[in-house]
Amino acid sequence: METPKKPVLYTRKYTKDDDISFDDLRTAYRRAARLVDTHGKDYLPVFERLERELQERQHEEALLARAKEVARQRKTRPQNSLKQ
Repeated sequence: METPKKPVLYTRKYTKDDDISFDDLRTAYRRAARLVDTHGKDYLPVFERLERELQERQHEEALLARAKEVARQRKTRPQNSLKQ
């Protein structure tokens, strides 16, 4: 008689309040695209949600980079040259 294999338990990588890494989000997006390609439009809502999340994250990162650049520019200018 064969010894039963121990079940593989799934452990969550993220807790409910954690932000998913950009790399993990991109990986999930590509996997969802393959699901749609392989199994049809039933998986389209998952793909759509991940696409929206990815676009929002990219937009947020671009805004953050611009804000940091503006802050660095201000540090290099004399204080009295900014009149607003």
